[in-house]
Amino acid sequence: MKKTELKNLLKDKKVQNLTFLNKFWQTSFSKAEKEKLKLFIKAHSLKEKSHSPKIISLKLKLPLGTIQKWLNLTSIPYIAHYISYYSKIKQKRGMFLSINSTRGGMLKGPWIKIPDKIKKYDDIKKVINQLSQNEKAHLSFAYILGFMVGDAGKPANNRKNRVTRRIQVRLTTKHKTNEDLGNYVKFCLESLNLRINKTKNCPQGKRNTHDFYSWHSQCSQIIEWMFKVCLGLKENELTTYNSIKADWILKSPKQFKIKFLQGIADSDGYIDITQFRAGIVTKPNANFIKKIFDSLNIHSNIGNVHNKTLQQVKIRLEDANKLPLFNPEVSLYRHQLMKKIMKAKKLHYHWPKWLCEEINSYLKQNISSTEIIKNVLDKHNIIIRQGGIWKRRNKIKMNKKNLTVLGIESTAQF
Repeated sequence: MKKTELKNLLKDKKVQNLTFLNKFWQTSFSKAEKEKLKLFIKAHSLKEKSHSPKIISLKLKLPLGTIQKWLNLTSIPYIAHYISYYSKIKQKRGMFLSINSTRGGMLKGPWIKIPDKIKKYDDIKKVINQLSQNEKAHLSFAYILGFMVGDAGKPANNRKNRVTRRIQVRLTTKHKTNEDLGNYVKFCLESLNLRINKTKNCPQGKRNTHDFYSWHSQCSQIIEWMFKVCLGLKENELTTYNSIKADWILKSPKQFKIKFLQGIADSDGYIDITQFRAGIVTKPNANFIKKIFDSLNIHSNIGNVHNKTLQQVKIRLEDANKLPLFNPEVSLYRHQLMKKIMKAKKLHYHWPKWLCEEINSYLKQNISSTEIIKNVLDKHNIIIRQGGIWKRRNKIKMNKKNLTVLGIESTAQF
């Protein structure tokens, strides 16, 4: 900033009484830092009155070296940089944040206007339009929000005067399509003009047999804003345990809601091949996710899993395919399985003899119903119902029981 520009800004009443700081979202300064800024402003005011640095030093009871640096602008209080930021947004109404910052904590812009509370979708749309002119950016934003509710890590970077946040993605290499998922998250963030890099794989842990693909985004106030304002979470809350507060999503456009669900489902979704159901596993957000399905006219049920420590919101596989619940642009293994089931041949009548014999063979090996259904699907592109497997299992047991009663040892195939 030029000295003449600073000279004029220091005469601004909003600068003198520090109310100009209200234009910066979620920025808090200690009383000591504010007092230091007042001394900085006072030093320049005394210089305007032709006082020498030495006199100013005596009046303010500060080291002469500090005063000289302040007056020459070679070193200034940290909070004084906000006067420079203020010069860029002072003519605009509202509250602002900076997308980028340096490692030292200096804000670099671009500056965007944000609300500190979301009342309707249009509030979000205005922010997205400042982030990107890409007409599909709102869908990228929705997907990232959903992904933040799911698997994405959201560690905070606690600076002295404010908090920024980043997005971390770690996905098991067990499923090769997970690399496509991480790259899609990267695409969405970059379409919002946020930086993210793929890093070296993280090693496997004690409970994992595979290492992890890894991505890390930049730290940014906009990610912190998405966490606190868009999802309604407090600084110390976690999406794993705390429910989000984002009722505005319920009245957002249909495609926005679908993309939000896809972000969650690609993180925490599942397919139940035995029940022909798809859904999302969650602990705190089951009721909210059900409300989104309701708003899309899709019937859903909430059930308990893992000894009631988690909940799941499940829908018919046909509805999941039609929506679609899993993002077709990524086509994760879940999406591929869903499409495979929907395209598979359905047996509406009795099973052919060869299939009965194959099922009997699986049952004698004590293979689970889930694995039997997968084996038949993979080998023959046929989808069978769990109920049919149970009937065959019961028939085998019954026939064995009858033969035992008769005292006959048999090797007959049923």
